[in-house]
Amino acid sequence: MHVQPTSPIRFSPRAKFVTVLSIVIISLYLVNQAWHIMIPFIWAIITAYIFNPVVTWMQRRTKTPRFWWVIVLYIIGFTLLTLLVSNVVPLITSQINDLAQTIPIWLDDAKIYVEQHQALTIRGVEIVNLREAEREISGAIAAFAKALPGIAPLFLFGLAEGFILLLVYFVVTFYLLLQAETIPNNFYRLIPERHRDEIRQLIGSIDRVLSAYIRGQFLLIIIMSVLSYIALSILQVKYALIIAIATGFLEIIPIIGPYMATAIAALVGFFQGTTPFGWEPWVLALVIIAVYFALRQFEDHFIIPNLVGHIVNVHPVFVIFAILAGGAVAGGLGLLISIPIAAVARIILSYLHGKLVDSPNPQADLVEQEGKLLENHIVAERRESRRNRREAKKQVEGSDLKP
Repeated sequence: MHVQPTSPIRFSPRAKFVTVLSIVIISLYLVNQAWHIMIPFIWAIITAYIFNPVVTWMQRRTKTPRFWWVIVLYIIGFTLLTLLVSNVVPLITSQINDLAQTIPIWLDDAKIYVEQHQALTIRGVEIVNLREAEREISGAIAAFAKALPGIAPLFLFGLAEGFILLLVYFVVTFYLLLQAETIPNNFYRLIPERHRDEIRQLIGSIDRVLSAYIRGQFLLIIIMSVLSYIALSILQVKYALIIAIATGFLEIIPIIGPYMATAIAALVGFFQGTTPFGWEPWVLALVIIAVYFALRQFEDHFIIPNLVGHIVNVHPVFVIFAILAGGAVAGGLGLLISIPIAAVARIILSYLHGKLVDSPNPQADLVEQEGKLLENHIVAERRESRRNRREAKKQVEGSDLKP
């Protein structure tokens, strides 16, 4: 009996395209359906990406397996977390409790204002009917109180789910840090060998842009939190520590973050009931706004160019779109990661554009886009100014040498 020789199944280009497209569609559908459980995985990827350089550097310096350095990193992290909980958290908790006790007083003051003023008017023009606003707010609070017994079981279930997702976050982060060197190699093996160098260059550009963004934002959070705390403490603003920490983290949210931080600090200063130096509350609020404006200018013209260095430079219109899209898709997490994702998208789109128009040197185009993203506009202006001075000096020297 003659046996037919076997041959491997080979996909045609169309079959390959359909296969890849099907995998992408199914993956996007699964991510959309299970988005709420994707959050710990995304945070685990971000955490592993941030701390992988530290683990890799220690491993190479000491020739010790990564496993032990990941364990050391976890021990240090949990130790710092314990110290934070035992020392800083009580202070924050005290200020939060104080704030919770003060809010009813502010509400009483607002109620008295509503009773004395039926509407908020500017030059005789009614802006807000305070009576109607009060009724709507009171109705919303009453509805919430009525629904509270039914919300309690859901809250407990959400608390248990959050604890499980937190454990998932720690476990996934541990394995990502442990296998951080093998994951990229396994990914590159999926790519045909003749294309690996090009993809390595693309991934390298993305990595450098993300690293620059993370380093810059981390330094900005620390610097702005410390400076804000010093300024608010001098102005004797209550809850200075909470407001300063919020100010630092709001720096992560482009454009609207600094304005939110300024508004929070000014409102607390206006309503806190006590003011320094015998000032009126509105004077303290204006001084806080002025101080935050000065800190913003100090950040833009000194901290970023001289201390932080290169930060992802994306067009403001693209930034606004990225923020709105990120917030709509992923809420708070989307606001945090919208700008680095926008920068990565710009690199990938530039790479695809080079392929679509058959660019003669797509690698050079990729390097150019990376340089534009990493070059801070202030640094670029200074570099251009120095270049113009050198050219002017050469022209003067050249004219002096002519007979």
